[in-house]
Amino acid sequence: MKKQKICVIGDGLAGLMTALILSKSDIQIDLIFKNKKVKKIKDSRTTAISESNYLFLSRFFKNSELKIFYSCKNIDLYNEKSGQYQHFMNFNEQGKNLLHMVENKKLKNIILKNIKKKKNIEIIYGAVKKLDVEKSCILIKNKKLYYDLIALCLGRQSDIVLQLVGKRYIEDNSEEISFTGLVKHDKNIIKAKQYFLKEGPLAILPLDKNRFSFVWTLNRNYRKIKSQNIKKLVNQKLKSIIGSKTKISLEEPAGFPVSFKFNTNFVKKNSLVLGDSSYNVHPIAGQGFNLILRDIKKLSEFIIENQSLGLQIKDSMILDKFIRSRKPENFLYGLGINFTNRFFKHNKSTSLLKEMIFKDINKFKFLKKLSLKISDQGIFP
Repeated sequence: MKKQKICVIGDGLAGLMTALILSKSDIQIDLIFKNKKVKKIKDSRTTAISESNYLFLSRFFKNSELKIFYSCKNIDLYNEKSGQYQHFMNFNEQGKNLLHMVENKKLKNIILKNIKKKKNIEIIYGAVKKLDVEKSCILIKNKKLYYDLIALCLGRQSDIVLQLVGKRYIEDNSEEISFTGLVKHDKNIIKAKQYFLKEGPLAILPLDKNRFSFVWTLNRNYRKIKSQNIKKLVNQKLKSIIGSKTKISLEEPAGFPVSFKFNTNFVKKNSLVLGDSSYNVHPIAGQGFNLILRDIKKLSEFIIENQSLGLQIKDSMILDKFIRSRKPENFLYGLGINFTNRFFKHNKSTSLLKEMIFKDINKFKFLKKLSLKISDQGIFP
């Protein structure tokens, strides 16, 4: 049988991860980079990976490379009330790791390093001018390249993605904006923390005992604030949370829009959309990349299953099975996260209800255990 070929378009985290994971199969992979040269990766974001996803990823990295991850065993939740931060819930699993934090730029560099060592991955530089879904080919550098499967790991506004999936989607645009950045400090912070503030939810993700990344999603009233004022606002808020006497050094925050968007169609013929192009969820639960990893893992499993049966990838049932397996969970997860964000927003009409729930919620061990299981393994493990 002729060696089968898969095309992965996109040099972001989703594209790099897809190429690396699928390279475990006996297939040829073309990884399409838009830029001719890979520039030094600049990404101020941090990703939180669940324990099960971390164990899956560890199969693709050396032990020395896994040192870029910081493992966390506790997650504390706080609610702001009258200028005070009420601690209403703690997640822990008897010393087991719950989250593994990693800086995006470090993770990308490690993945790219491993990709370049793979004999069955070829990096092709150039912009894809056209996607022919019916013939399963792309046009790049005035040359047509044919594949058994094409994975689009591009941004939300990509014209090629719109060509494939159209404009059929479910969306809830809250007009919020998230800011993220790294913080150095002189205080020993080893727990992940989620604060539900009047301005919006703020997460603290430790990278070591003297560094953490923050993700603060602000409501629409802050969309037009200048970057220097945002930095001042973040600095003031962090000081109020971790202590006014704590010495902190805050890098310039990077901002990105937030919305819940789910494409109702992200597969056509032998092409599919992965990552932010297919759906994006609110960062409040830190589950965006975990969902993407589960997508890639499931796709890889279906491809390997086909190969073990001696079946081809092209025009097979792989993408139909992928849709049935992943679409319901991703949609339910997105809705759940969106509901959580709306519930925790500061609102006078729900403040009394939240106060009643927060009072005893930490006592419900079954609920906490279920929440941890879903966050780690998904709704349908």
